[in-house]
Amino acid sequence: MNESIDAEQKQQVAAWNKQCGKLWLKYFALVLVPLFILMLPFFQALNYFMAVTGPLVSGEMAYGQPGYYEYQAAKDQSLIILAALVVLAAVHYYFCNRWCKKAVRTLGPPPGDSSKWNRWVFGKSRNS
Repeated sequence: MNESIDAEQKQQVAAWNKQCGKLWLKYFALVLVPLFILMLPFFQALNYFMAVTGPLVSGEMAYGQPGYYEYQAAKDQSLIILAALVVLAAVHYYFCNRWCKKAVRTLGPPPGDSSKWNRWVFGKSRNS
């Protein structure tokens, strides 16, 4: 009788692990790939920002020189683009993390009910 319970529990654990693996693959596809794609223009804009502010900070381009206002405008524009990319990445990560938490909660605890899992999902142990 114990052998049939153990076999059934092993099947439940295997099914739960398979569902959990699929969930984590979806999480990585929905979070890491877009964040990587967002980081490419972020680093390009950061490089441009550093190239534009270099002459302004070093003193090569001072107030009153020709091109000063163009450098200031380019600096401001690149700073706005950097801020927008950071906000977009943070909002994307926030909503994907909320989706992941909800998906893990619907998946339920693993067979054998681990208190470590409950602390991660619910913030506390169910037993206490």
